[in-house]
Amino acid sequence: MTKGFKKKLSKRMPAKRRYKIEKKVREHNKKLKKVSKKKEKMKSKPKDPGVPNSLPFKEQVIREAQQRKAEELERKKLLREEMQRRQKGSKDKALNKKRGISDVNNLEQLAAKSVAQNDSVAENEELSVDKSSSSNVSNTRAYFKEFQKVIDQADVIIEVLDARDPLGTRCKEVEKAIIAAGPSKKLVLLLNKVDLVPRDNMNQWLKYLKNEFPTVAFKASTQSQKDNLGRSSKNIETANEAILSSSQCLGANELMKLLGNYTRSEDVRMSIVVGIVGYPNVGKSSIINSLKRSRVCNVGSMPGVTKAKQEIILDKHVRLLDCPGIVFAKNLDANGDKGAALLALRNAVKIEQLQDPITPVEAIIERVKKQDLMLLYNIPDFSSVGEFLALLAKKCGKLKKGGIPNTNAAAKKVLNDWNSGKIKYFTMPPEKYSNFSMDVEMDNEAVDDEKME
Repeated sequence: MTKGFKKKLSKRMPAKRRYKIEKKVREHNKKLKKVSKKKEKMKSKPKDPGVPNSLPFKEQVIREAQQRKAEELERKKLLREEMQRRQKGSKDKALNKKRGISDVNNLEQLAAKSVAQNDSVAENEELSVDKSSSSNVSNTRAYFKEFQKVIDQADVIIEVLDARDPLGTRCKEVEKAIIAAGPSKKLVLLLNKVDLVPRDNMNQWLKYLKNEFPTVAFKASTQSQKDNLGRSSKNIETANEAILSSSQCLGANELMKLLGNYTRSEDVRMSIVVGIVGYPNVGKSSIINSLKRSRVCNVGSMPGVTKAKQEIILDKHVRLLDCPGIVFAKNLDANGDKGAALLALRNAVKIEQLQDPITPVEAIIERVKKQDLMLLYNIPDFSSVGEFLALLAKKCGKLKKGGIPNTNAAAKKVLNDWNSGKIKYFTMPPEKYSNFSMDVEMDNEAVDDEKME
């Protein structure tokens, strides 16, 4: 081996030293970048010398420059407003198409058409509803005039729906009339009687209906005193069963918060008029009493209690209008007994006026499980509607002379239990969202004829 040979040193270094060097380099680069930004910021922009005093017509030149600047700003503002208007128009058009109400008639045409259709319904002698209520065309016109007044005066219209059958109690013609009245009128859907349906079903309907309009769940107060009606501050979607089954009102806080938003316009609170419309006996007057916390409107389980428009002052910003219940009876001429049965199931006609109460009971048996009816009335198995009513009549003691079962009286009892919620029933929303024109289980006929109670 050569004497004096020396081994070369390795260029490798520990990782700790390498990481330290890289960190120092990053900090140095960051410092240089910060200093450069500071220098650029410190550089002053060249000052606009403006118009020299020695220039002839100096004031005129400045005035023309300011005018050109104002015109440019105005042009940009108009262009921005036009773009916003086009975007809003396209959104409204798409939303109306989604709702299935793109072809909207005005309220006057709707009124004329409805009254003309009611005249034809009144002339039909084969309706299963009593003639004394259906042939009074003058009352029908008066009710529609009251409804028209509510639409004209209201800024916000609340359409009340029965939570057991929301699509069956929606009035497509009413929504058309409201949208035809102009963009200044707002429509809100209110799902009443949510204590009669399961919580999951209520949440599904809220999710479905919110695709079209703002929707609020509500339970009206059922207390009998005149003043100081109970109201719970609990959220109706999270309230327990004890609160839902109580007589207190639920959902009033959410509804008042929504109405409070409509009273604000550019940070300025103004007064609004709120109209409440819907089918008979869906709880319109009870909702007003619950919001006012006193019995300011007459209520009852029979349809047709409210005869004329009523105005109630809720507070200094909100006035409520109670409207008589309206019913767009669908294809009564074509459906005959089936159309009258649907009206009876929605409690839109008085049960005492039905000449054939058995047909609606057939519809109830089709919708409710046989086992539920057997447990409710404590009767044995049955194979037909006649057998069911005969067993029920014997059970309740509704007999004619000679011990013959009074099936008509038993049928009216079943209808009363249906309308009061004693017979549990609810519908499910469609699995896939579609516009309101789609038929559902209890809404399987087109809007042709109208009947008002």
